[in-house]
Amino acid sequence: MAKGVTNEFLTERYINRGMRDADGNIYVYNNGEYFMASTDAQAMAALDGGGVAISFSAYTNESYGGTSGSENAADTAATRTEAENIAAATYSYLPQGVRDEFIKQYIETGDAGIALGLTRKSQVWMDNFSHLLNEDGTLAMTEQTSLEIINTYKSTLSEVGITDFTEFEDDFKEMVTSVSGLEFQDRIDIVYEGVINQIPEVQELFARELGIEADAPTILAALINPKIEDKFLKGQIKTVQLGAKAKSQGFNFTFDKFDTLRKQGLTLQQADALYKTAGGLIDQAKSIGRELDISTLESATLGQQNARDTLARIQAELASTQGINIGAVQKDGNIVGLLED
Repeated sequence: MAKGVTNEFLTERYINRGMRDADGNIYVYNNGEYFMASTDAQAMAALDGGGVAISFSAYTNESYGGTSGSENAADTAATRTEAENIAAATYSYLPQGVRDEFIKQYIETGDAGIALGLTRKSQVWMDNFSHLLNEDGTLAMTEQTSLEIINTYKSTLSEVGITDFTEFEDDFKEMVTSVSGLEFQDRIDIVYEGVINQIPEVQELFARELGIEADAPTILAALINPKIEDKFLKGQIKTVQLGAKAKSQGFNFTFDKFDTLRKQGLTLQQADALYKTAGGLIDQAKSIGRELDISTLESATLGQQNARDTLARIQAELASTQGINIGAVQKDGNIVGLLED
């Protein structure tokens, strides 16, 4: 038969095994009284009602005298100095509040593993790291791993000039268990390459049409993160982006017009295809004596039937006279590209 208080009993109650003496006894202070427990049953009775395991010296000298282990560090499993040294050496990357909780639990238990387990059940830990928990309560990854990945996210954004991460923090937490640092970099590179050449035009339109001065990193951050866009311009940046597509091809910009097009569903991809080909198409129509304006092409791109019919008639006439096809590429009934044979 096992001698003394069992390991299982100590583990279940987060009591450091070092609190047990060579004979298997543990010592308890409870409501002004001192107890020695030699079995699990005795230990349970001694601890019931607020008892705390104490050192042998505190038991023999009856020197504990506190109501909880954290109030009398000299008689608990570890001193504050020891706990702070362990926290500094092992968990320096944790937020200060979480580290303080670990120190508190280490003083009580004297065991780093148990102290960490108890810390992960605390409110301060949940406030910082609840996003790391799987549905079954297990950890998807350690705190250190998650913070390292988030640091790679920040490094990636810094490379494209974004150094204020305030509006990204929640997104970082949401994605950290499923998006690697490399995958995040690939995503940002794709967005960056897609919009970097457009930023000067967006800046100009912001200043001229909206009276807003914005630097390139702020605009890029808004393009990447809808929350920043909403905070920055309450959705107006997408309107300006559409206008920038048109302006880059020589078409005029008015905010109201492109805000209407945005609300009607014109996407940046559609706008890019439309305005890149619109000038040539208008010239081709003019060459056969047909009038075609940009608003008709915009309406056709949005799927409006009258505009599509007009475009189809011009296409047919161009095809018969010059062998030109101007509306062959369609998706979901909407023209998304204009091509010549």
